[in-house]
Amino acid sequence: MLHDLGVVGQLYTGVFALSGIVCFAAIGRAQKFQDPDVRRGLVGLLATSGGWALLRAAGFLLPDSFRVPAYIVGLAIGFATVWAWLYFCSAYSGRAYHRDTSLRRASAAVFLTVIAVKATNPIHGAYFTASEVSTPFVHLAVEHNVLHWTATGLSYVLSAVGLFIIFQLFFESGYDTRPLSALSVLIGLPVVFDIAAQFTPLLINIIYAPIGVAVFAVGVLFVFERRFLAVQRASFGDDLSIYLDERGRVRDYSASVGEVFPELGESTGDRLAKAVPSVVEALESDDQILERERAGDQRYYFVSTSTATLGDAGAQIVLLSDVTQTERQRRQLAEREAEVNEQNELYRGVIDVSFGFVFRIDEQGRFTFASPSVEEFLGYSPAELEGQPVSVTLPDEATVERAWEEIAPIFDGERNTVRDFPLETKAGTTVFTDVRGVPIYEGSVPAAERTPDDIVGVQLMVRDATKRREREGLISVINRVLRHNMRNKMGIITGYAEMLEGRLSGEDAENATKIKDTADQLLDLTESAQRLEEYRELSPELEPVDVVPLLEDTVSELRMQHPEASVTIDAPDAVVAETHERLKTALWEVLENAAKHGGDPPVVDIDVTVTETDVTIAVRDNGPGLPQAERDVLRSSVETPLVHGEGLGLWLIHWIVTSLDGELETTAGDEGTTVAIRLPKAS
Repeated sequence: MLHDLGVVGQLYTGVFALSGIVCFAAIGRAQKFQDPDVRRGLVGLLATSGGWALLRAAGFLLPDSFRVPAYIVGLAIGFATVWAWLYFCSAYSGRAYHRDTSLRRASAAVFLTVIAVKATNPIHGAYFTASEVSTPFVHLAVEHNVLHWTATGLSYVLSAVGLFIIFQLFFESGYDTRPLSALSVLIGLPVVFDIAAQFTPLLINIIYAPIGVAVFAVGVLFVFERRFLAVQRASFGDDLSIYLDERGRVRDYSASVGEVFPELGESTGDRLAKAVPSVVEALESDDQILERERAGDQRYYFVSTSTATLGDAGAQIVLLSDVTQTERQRRQLAEREAEVNEQNELYRGVIDVSFGFVFRIDEQGRFTFASPSVEEFLGYSPAELEGQPVSVTLPDEATVERAWEEIAPIFDGERNTVRDFPLETKAGTTVFTDVRGVPIYEGSVPAAERTPDDIVGVQLMVRDATKRREREGLISVINRVLRHNMRNKMGIITGYAEMLEGRLSGEDAENATKIKDTADQLLDLTESAQRLEEYRELSPELEPVDVVPLLEDTVSELRMQHPEASVTIDAPDAVVAETHERLKTALWEVLENAAKHGGDPPVVDIDVTVTETDVTIAVRDNGPGLPQAERDVLRSSVETPLVHGEGLGLWLIHWIVTSLDGELETTAGDEGTTVAIRLPKAS
C-alpha cells in the first residue's frame, strides 16, 4: 500500500514514522534522568509526541474507514503534548507550577473540554471536515473550522509560555546556550509549516509538531546532554559554575566565571587543575574558601562540586558560591573573638585582683558558673556548684531570704553591693564576704535597647571580708570601751574641776577651768568618734535633697549656741543636690568650727552657688586661719605622726562629704579660712 502513495506520500509517511520512532527510542535515555519531575515531563512529552507522529504516519496507510478515527485520536494525543511540554518546562526550570493543585485541576478541565469537542466532531462537525484527495498523493484532506483554530491558538500560546520559561532559564544560567536555544526553537518551528500549508499546495494541511519534538529530543539527549544538565543545575542559584567531562576536563563555564577567571578563555579541554589550580586547591582545603579579586574588590567563594548523570553522560559541575559578606562577617567575628579572649584574660586578671571569685546564677537562683578560685575559699569545686541552688552556700533560711531581697533589684536592672554577707563553706564554717551583683543581659539585644525583660542572669563578684570584719569588730569594741570609760572618767574629772573652780581663786581657779575645758574637749572627741562609727554603717545611696532648709536649721542652732557670732546666708530659695540628710552633721561641724575659732566677735559668711553640675556651699570665717596640718587632714584624710588633726570633727567632715560623692576645698588667708563643700547637683 506504501507504493500507492508515491514519492511525496512515502516521504511524509517516513518523516512522521521516523519522528515517532526517535521519540520512543529516546524514552529509555530520558528515564535515566536524575530529577524525577523532569524525567516524568520529558518522558510524557516524548511518548505523546511519538504516539501522535506514529498515528499521523498510520493515517496515510490505513483504509479509508479508519483514517478519521485515527486523526481524532491523534488530535487528542497531540493536545496532550502541550501539557507534557509545560510540565517538563516547569520542572526543568526549577519552578513548581506543575505541582500546583489549582493549576493542575484547571489544566485537566481545559484538556478534557477540548478533547470532548474533538471526539464529538463527527456529530457537530464544528472542529473539522474531512475528505479524501489525491493531490499530491492520496490522503485525508482536513478542512479546519473555528473550534480547531481556537484550540490551536490556545496550544500555541501555552507552548510559547513553556519556551519563555526555557529561554529565561538559559539566560540566567550564564552559559553559552545558543545550541540549546536553537533546539528549543525547533519545537516551535513546525508552526511555520502549519501556517504555510494554508497558503501553498506544496505542503499538505497537517500538523507538523511531532517532527520538532523529535529533533529536540535527539539534541538534548544525545548531542548536548552535558550542557543540558549543567544549565539546569547552574541556573537554580547565583553560583558561578564550570562543568567538566568524565575525565575532569573543562567543557564549558558560565559567563560570570570568565570574569573571575579570565584564564579559562583558552582552557577548554584542559584539566581543571591545569586551567585554574586555585579552584582545585580550594576544593581540597578544609574550609573550601577561594579568595579572588574581582572588579577591584576582594571576594570570597565557597567551592563545591555536583554531579548530574543522564545515561552514560556525566557532567561534574564545579560551583563557586559568592559568600563574600558571610566570610567577611566570619573573619570579623574571628577577630572580635580573639579580642574578646584577650579582654577576658584581662577581665580575669582584674577579677583575681579585685575579687576572690565569681558566681553566675540564672533566674531560678541556680549556679551557672563558678570561677576556679571558689574551691580555695568555699571548698566546692565549680563542677559541684553548677546547677545547684544558691542556698547550698548559705548558712540558714534567714540568709536565703536576705539573699533574694538583695538579688531582686538586680533582676530589675540595678546594680547592688552588699557588705559582710555570710556564706557557708563545704565544711560548714561561716565566712563573711563583700558581694557586688550586676545583671547579665541577652547578648543579642543591643545595649541601648535592653530592658529588665532581657536579663537572663546575675553575676556576683565576691571578696573575702572575714579578716576585715574581725578587724573592724575589734576596733568597734575598743572604740566603745574607750568611749564608755572616757565619758565616765571625764565626768569625774569635770565634776572635781568645777568643784575646785568654785572653791579656788586666782591662778588656781584658772587652772581648774582649763582642766574642765580640756575634759569637755575630750568628751566632744568621744561624741565625734561615736558619730563616725554610726555613719560608717549608713547606706551610701544618695537622693535629691534641698540643702537650703538643712543649712537654715543648722544656722538657727548655731545662733542659739553661739549668740556672739554673726552669721549670714546668701543662697537661692531652693537648691537641690544629690546627697543625704547626714550632710547636716558635716555642715554643723564646719559652722561650729568657724564660730569657735573665728575673730572677736566671730563672723561667719555662707554662700551657696549652683552650676550645671555642682552645688557648692562655702563657709568663710574671720579667724586666724586653719592650721596647715588641719587643712592637710581635710584634703587627704591621712593621719601620720607628722600630719594629724586636733580632733575628730575634721575627720567626720571629710568622711561624710566623701561618702556623699562630694569634694572638700580649704582656702586659708590673712582674713580667715574658707571651707567649700561641693556636691553633685540633682538631675
